[in-house]
Amino acid sequence: MTTVLIADDHKNIREYCRLELEDEGYRVLVAPDGGEALRLTSDDRPDLVVLDICMPGMNGLETLAQMRRSEPDLPIVFFTSFADACLYDERSRFATACVEKRADLTELKRVIAAALRSRRAKQPYRLGLPPADGNPGL
Repeated sequence: MTTVLIADDHKNIREYCRLELEDEGYRVLVAPDGGEALRLTSDDRPDLVVLDICMPGMNGLETLAQMRRSEPDLPIVFFTSFADACLYDERSRFATACVEKRADLTELKRVIAAALRSRRAKQPYRLGLPPADGNPGL
């Protein structure tokens, strides 16, 4: 079964995402912060990680940078209200995709499925982010 890790400091968002993604057939792990997300990634080896950017302690951008050191091919999707950080913070170039938080999770589910398909096919996938060279093209 495909495992997705959701890291968000808001319990209601974590639980809503967990329920919705379990309905899609995923096994879902949840973490309240970046430190726990790193531990779960190391211990449980999820197939994809969904990170909030704004979390206490280690934020999503810092968590992403650390995950990339040990898991360079792991799809990591930002699910955030701060989409500008995906465009203008150079650390976002290490992410797979950036999805704006909304009550309707249709876009997040679509991006998760596409990123997982691309990983299985060993093809690159990026959405809602600047080019991997860090230049947003502005």
